Amino acid sequence: MQITRAQRNAVAEKITQLERSFYGRGPSNVKVSVSQDEPVSLVVLSIDSLTAGDSVLGERGYREAVIRHHEALHEATREDFIGVVEEIVDAKVHAYLAQVHPVTGHAVRVFIFADPGDSLELDGSH
Repeated sequence: MQITRAQRNAVAEKITQLERSFYGRGPSNVKVSVSQDEPVSLVVLSIDSLTAGDSVLGERGYREAVIRHHEALHEATREDFIGVVEEIVDAKVHAYLAQVHPVTGHAVRVFIFADPGDSLELDGSH
């Protein structure tokens, strides 16, 4: 499977739109990289993705609260993010991981694609 530059750009645009929609603001920049080794993975790095509230919490020592908040958001919106990536790349996401740094605001989303002949379902929900 090959993920093209046009597909990477489309993923960056859609991730930015989803973050704006769900978080009330989008990141200042989104970078998308691909590992073509099997299994193929797509990594989306969102720069400056914290909300004003997240920043206040992080600066005042409530970093775990920021992490918990984003973990809940990642879980609640996972199917939305997976859906747009699957549509753009035209391949099934086998696993999805997401995390945010509570101070820098760097957020990462990793999409791992199943090998073409792999029928293993990890947990039914990616």
